[in-house]
Amino acid sequence: MTPRRYGNIDGLRAIAALGVMVEHMFGDLLRQTPLAAGPMNAAGEMLVQNVSLGRFGVALFFLISGFVVPFSIGGERPLFQFAVSRIFRLYPALWLALAVLATMACLAGEPPRAVTVLANMTMAPTLFGQPWLSPIYWTLFIELVFYILIALLFSVGKLRQVGVLSILSLALVVATALPVQLRTHGIANVPVQYLGMHLSFLFLGLLLRLWLVERVPGARTAALALVLAQVAAVPSVAAFSLARGDNFIMEGLLPVVTAYALAFVIFMAAVRFDRPRSPLLSQIGLISYSTYLFHWPVNVTVYRFLPLTGQISDIATMLICTGLVLLVSWLVYRLVERPMIMFGRAIVLRHGVASRP
Repeated sequence: MTPRRYGNIDGLRAIAALGVMVEHMFGDLLRQTPLAAGPMNAAGEMLVQNVSLGRFGVALFFLISGFVVPFSIGGERPLFQFAVSRIFRLYPALWLALAVLATMACLAGEPPRAVTVLANMTMAPTLFGQPWLSPIYWTLFIELVFYILIALLFSVGKLRQVGVLSILSLALVVATALPVQLRTHGIANVPVQYLGMHLSFLFLGLLLRLWLVERVPGARTAALALVLAQVAAVPSVAAFSLARGDNFIMEGLLPVVTAYALAFVIFMAAVRFDRPRSPLLSQIGLISYSTYLFHWPVNVTVYRFLPLTGQISDIATMLICTGLVLLVSWLVYRLVERPMIMFGRAIVLRHGVASRP
């Protein structure tokens, strides 16, 4: 059975990608200009204090992935096909982005260690004790773990079992919130991680698909229970995260909660009303992965010639950044992403045909 393609999903991806890009441009502005430098600086301060567009974009991407990716597992050799499609979809463009970042670092006189670059190429550098060449790429490891989990669930026939998904997703939230509470109240000095909390948003997308599209019994209750758990858990870790400066909660609780709520509302509205249906947004959504990978190196290059000042003229600089990012992303999509996706499909087709009796 061929997975259904939702025409509005690419539009949602565009909204998510643009949200991340705008957040990072205003973040660059606030880091590069003094306080009260100008009206753009004030606008940036007001934005980051009220809503984290970066977290909004990430949450929306996670909901989309949970809604779409698990249901792409199928065919004669489903797990082989899934693995090949994900590898050729994600890694070639990432490797090109890493090559660009490494080159920029070398030109700046700070060449990265070979072990760091190699670890980044796995999409899981933290497992090897290495930092990301760009901290923006942290979400890729979350997605990678999700792919592994849904492949395991599929292999044991549990990918559509609401009870199993509900227990797992709630356990992921608890895995983040409980250690924080144990440390906060001095009960036990256990390690704290936010992987579980991030993964829960991907599983929320999966449960929402089972509820709203597949009409699986119990999926609605499971999805709402997960939302309530997330609503309770995020504030419960806010003070700890802010005090530790671990970047899960950065400017404050309000912008993060607003971001999550906005992402959820927009996602639900998109599914309910089958929107947006914009050809422009669909095209931007199609290149959203390259936009995610390349917007930072493009922006940094533009700032060398047009430094941010906090003045109204920064609007022109940001528009130039956006235009160049979209151009570079389109080129990467046409020259790297799409050919590699097609190559992966050819491998799947060839092996699928060869495996038939």
